[in-house]
Amino acid sequence: MSVLETILEKRFFTPWREGETGEPASLWPDANLELYVTAACNQNCEYCYLVRREELYPRDAMKPENIKSNLRVFLDWCLEQGFSFNQVDFFSGEIWHGSFGWDVLDILLTYIRRGLRVKTVMIPTNASFVLSDRAVTEIANRIQDYDNAGCRLQFSGSIDGALSDGITRRGNDDNLTEKKNGDDFYDRFFSFWRRFGFLFHPMVSAENVKYWKENFDWWDKQCREYGYDAFRDVMMLEVRNDGWTEENIRDYTAFLDYLIDKMLAERCGGDVEKLANYLFLTDIFNPGGSGYVNFGMTAADAFQGCTVSDMLTVRLGDLAIPPCHRTAYDELLYGRFQVEDGKIVGIEEHNPQMASRILFQDSILCSPGCDCCPYSYFCLRGCYGSQKETENDPFMPIESVCRLFRGKIDFLIDKYEALGVWDILKKLPPANARYENVQETLRAVEKIKEART
Repeated sequence: MSVLETILEKRFFTPWREGETGEPASLWPDANLELYVTAACNQNCEYCYLVRREELYPRDAMKPENIKSNLRVFLDWCLEQGFSFNQVDFFSGEIWHGSFGWDVLDILLTYIRRGLRVKTVMIPTNASFVLSDRAVTEIANRIQDYDNAGCRLQFSGSIDGALSDGITRRGNDDNLTEKKNGDDFYDRFFSFWRRFGFLFHPMVSAENVKYWKENFDWWDKQCREYGYDAFRDVMMLEVRNDGWTEENIRDYTAFLDYLIDKMLAERCGGDVEKLANYLFLTDIFNPGGSGYVNFGMTAADAFQGCTVSDMLTVRLGDLAIPPCHRTAYDELLYGRFQVEDGKIVGIEEHNPQMASRILFQDSILCSPGCDCCPYSYFCLRGCYGSQKETENDPFMPIESVCRLFRGKIDFLIDKYEALGVWDILKKLPPANARYENVQETLRAVEKIKEART
């Protein structure tokens, strides 16, 4: 067994064979699969890497019939291995409005019906399929079919909002751009999402950040109308590309200031103690919500702040195994599944060092600068793919992204100090279940304040 096969066996294949054992130490809940379908898309988003980097998905590997054939080959192998998946993600350019996307869903469903165990399938989408009555029916039918087979088929809305979509999420043709920025699209979108209880992940980028105060008000209005909570259900992700200027960062901290004040006034009735409780003493944002609050201050994980550490990615066009969809460059590929006579017979090893570094090593201690940075306790950290593109090294932080997160964390520390949040937390009794976590947070805050002086 090669080094790469040993790594993948320990980190993914053994947990997938064990399945949902209930053992507290099981890796199964954090060992998931991402199927990287295609880079072809009907939009040209400003910050999207798929439209700018053919190296991430070779053009000659994007033939739909080949992709579907490789999907069957891979799922045959998974079925033979007796794998069980907590979550399978389909990452792709937008394909869910037509027969190619529907075929992909049908292929996986066929294997689930044959005994492949999959708890949840997650798909990020720009939701342009809601513009077609037929596509809405096709997708809705498949959601029901998956449910009948014991699997949750779930979509996450990758739209930025009415005040940003026309700027950073343009279609490949003006007709699609116009349709996707119209009221009919958003009415269709929210109606479909509410019907199935799906959530949202808009992107806050250097290109659109100055519009986000008004944009959030739009989200808030739409969420209230359709029975959502914008603070809980809208995951506002920071785009970790190079290009964050001092002006962009000021715009972002002004937006965070706006969010906190709005949260305090409208959700907490002006009660700072209630705000402190929401942010640090309960899981109020997480159950059923997006799982990420951009004005929260939670401890960073020892692994990267994305899915690269807990998902095995398979590029279906050629069955390559990249660290993630953003790092699918030839020199970074872990390896590739070997196929003979339509069956997987092994794994060809390319870069097992990447697999060892990403899957087994502490992301903070092993990243230049992060290991000694006082902000590392809170920092989400950079994107390996973006860092590769900017610094020619996936593990070298981008300075403008570092400035973004330092600026964000500095602002939040000062904002919560001015509001009296830290003083409230200092009075927390040791008997409180969150006492130790709060003490760690307070120590991390003091460390940053000392480093700034």
